[in-house]
Amino acid sequence: RRNDIEHSAIFFNTKLIIFTDYEYSNLEALLNSESLLNEEVISKLIKDELFILMLKKSIVKDHLFERILTKLRSEILFNLFDSDKKILKENYEFIISLAHQCFLNEYVFFESDREIININKLKNLIEKDNKIQELEIAILSCYIPLYHSKVIENKVIKYNSENFLFNDLVTLQIKEPYNEKKLLNSIKSIGEISDNVSQQVRGQYEKNPYPRWRYTNGSLPSNPLVIVNSQIKPNKIQFNDNFKKPNVLIAGCGTGKHIFIAENYLNSNITAIDLSKASLAYAKRKIIESGINNVEFIHADILALSKLNRKFDIIESVGVIHHMQNPLKGLNILLNLLEPHGILKLGLYSEIARNDIIEAREFIQKNRFGSTIKDIRNVRQFIFNEKKNKLLKNISENGDFFSTSNVRDLIFHVQEHRFTLPQISKILLDFNLEFLGFIDLELK
Repeated sequence: RRNDIEHSAIFFNTKLIIFTDYEYSNLEALLNSESLLNEEVISKLIKDELFILMLKKSIVKDHLFERILTKLRSEILFNLFDSDKKILKENYEFIISLAHQCFLNEYVFFESDREIININKLKNLIEKDNKIQELEIAILSCYIPLYHSKVIENKVIKYNSENFLFNDLVTLQIKEPYNEKKLLNSIKSIGEISDNVSQQVRGQYEKNPYPRWRYTNGSLPSNPLVIVNSQIKPNKIQFNDNFKKPNVLIAGCGTGKHIFIAENYLNSNITAIDLSKASLAYAKRKIIESGINNVEFIHADILALSKLNRKFDIIESVGVIHHMQNPLKGLNILLNLLEPHGILKLGLYSEIARNDIIEAREFIQKNRFGSTIKDIRNVRQFIFNEKKNKLLKNISENGDFFSTSNVRDLIFHVQEHRFTLPQISKILLDFNLEFLGFIDLELK
């Protein structure tokens, strides 16, 4: 129920509790039912508060849950046209929570041809109707974001329903994206993004800001060296005065979750840069909502950061330079911005750990899949159904396999470099860097 924690971090705990209550095997057997909504077990599940909250606040990362939700969604859509609406009205809160989930996962669930026909039909009916039919709008928002229709957006943006659930849905799918659009012009840019690879990477994240999230952990500020030393044990940096008011650069902040981690540095001034203005606007909205006022947002390529003309005590760049045409060129620019006493946190792809990702990327290339939402859905279906290829099957167990932007980042990315430990060792020597340690991703 709280909004000051990282709900995705407790998703698997939540799943275990729910499966204990409803039994995994029973849920799986029900997938063959003609009407899930009329099954007693499902009827109880979709009214379960914990299940409802999970859908609203954390991307569902389980194939069985996804199959159940996908089947329920299609049944709801078809019932709207073919059956009595009574059962839909009885499950209105679930429909709203499903719309939240689909918006969070960026509509990654598979859609049949029949669904697509009915979605277009429903959208046209809503746009032509002078009245605001909340149930119909909620069902449509399980398939497309409401802001995709200017007609619907204009209808409901100032509409105040007596039902707070519907108002929450409008806030999520219309008002928050609208606020992000207004914030775009408030973000200053440095330099041109002229590098070909940078342009392609930017295009990917403008289309799918990464990652989409709702809430994260609250900040408990501490001396930066206390934080770093807790992460690099048994190594240790001696305490000094250089980090009393640290200037922090997040090179590649995405949609801003990383900023909330950097907020833990006591008395910090944070500069957050990214290639994607859409991602920056998302991040800035979240920062404003949280009341944080020590962050400067800049739209820029790492290749242009020499124009900043400033130095930083801490630079964090996680999952960024390996998407550049020349990662070491990017690293050199970052190091030139680092104070002599400074600390650099760098996240790089591992050659060994990404064997399954490599397999998936080769499969996509071999079968000439593009990166459209339809292609992403089709590739996911193929991988979910894969029986023989263990590397491909492993992908379906990856937590990043359950939203459109995450899948695109995971296996459809336009540019990817991977590194081995010997390569990293050589980089440390070539750039005269002192290695402080590896950081557990859970502690980053």
